[in-house]
Amino acid sequence: MESRILVDEGLFDEEFIPERLVSREAHIKAIASSLSHANCGRSKNLFIHGPPGVGKTLVTRWILKEHFDKNSVYVNCWSNRTSHKVIRDILLKTGSIVHGKEPTSELVGMFETKPKKIICLDEFDHLEETDILYDLWKNSRALVMISNTSYSLAVIDGRIRSRLLLDEIEFKPYCTDEVFDILRERVDYGMRPGAISEDLVSIVSRMCNGDARIGLQTLRLAAREAGMQERDTITIEDVKTASKFARKYRLSYLLGKLNEHQRIIYEVLKRNRSMDSGRLFEEYRKKVKETVTDRSYRNYMERLVELDLVREISSGRWKKYEIV
Repeated sequence: MESRILVDEGLFDEEFIPERLVSREAHIKAIASSLSHANCGRSKNLFIHGPPGVGKTLVTRWILKEHFDKNSVYVNCWSNRTSHKVIRDILLKTGSIVHGKEPTSELVGMFETKPKKIICLDEFDHLEETDILYDLWKNSRALVMISNTSYSLAVIDGRIRSRLLLDEIEFKPYCTDEVFDILRERVDYGMRPGAISEDLVSIVSRMCNGDARIGLQTLRLAAREAGMQERDTITIEDVKTASKFARKYRLSYLLGKLNEHQRIIYEVLKRNRSMDSGRLFEEYRKKVKETVTDRSYRNYMERLVELDLVREISSGRWKKYEIV
């Protein structure tokens, strides 16, 4: 059935890459500058990081599409976590015939014979092993590595990390005006004229806390809600209802990014709402079989805080955490 409000629902999909970007000019310039020599030879390697929904993947994929379409390959390491899957995905995207049963070493051999391209690894910190990064670096024009967290390079062997000589680019949350510009652009092309007022778009922008993904999801769900009520315009009640579902979607998305240890810590804290760091550490250690170091625990907590799943409400000796 034809939507009463949505002209093109795909414009509100987080995977959609628009023809032009309405913000992040400085980031676009920095990434493009680092990769400027990739079409004619070796270029700089990049480490791009920032919380979810701040445009890391969108901006990077837009630049690759606009300037390096024939010379780049994008791989999502969330869905391709092993070296075998990463190499297989690259080969398939560059036109090789791969059955998937070949040993990893054979796939790497095939990859080494291919023309060199920019290799973009999104959510690279989900790789189960990182030795493959050396092969990717050695046989690429540049390696672009994207992560939600600033400390994710710690998972890489120091010898490999020193060879990469990564340029670091940080994405911080959008300001409200930037989110508004992004949402208004999608509304102009993705919804029927007059379907939502600028005031409501502004309200959605303020509700996002710098995460454009939540805003896009909220608008799409609000449009569906209004459509189910057989209305041609979106109301504030539609936005409120949609916002609840959008935030549940975001929570589900973020929890899916956690490893087993981080999920255990989150569940312990969730049951108690707020806990002293020492007590939380002890409760967590009781639930895992292997020995856990203080350093590992601190790293897990840093990731939970950076993903805005957990809030640090004091510091030092009396540090406490609570569920966001």
